[in-house]
Amino acid sequence: MATNILTLEGVIENGQIRFPSQVHLPEGARVFIIVPDMHIQQQARIYSPRLKNSEQSRDFELEVSAENNNGGV
Repeated sequence: MATNILTLEGVIENGQIRFPSQVHLPEGARVFIIVPDMHIQQQARIYSPRLKNSEQSRDFELEVSAENNNGGV
């Protein structure tokens, strides 16, 4: 199945793509956006800490104990 490709140039205004006034795309048209010369600033990524040995996970098991402490009331 052959796909016809049309290349258009537009600009972003108020978060939407604006094409020249003579360009009208049909509702529901499938489009692909290519942004030339765009430099995206790298963001820091913080990873969750990991245990080197999975056996160490036993050291972090939660122990729940019930205490009846009414603060002397």
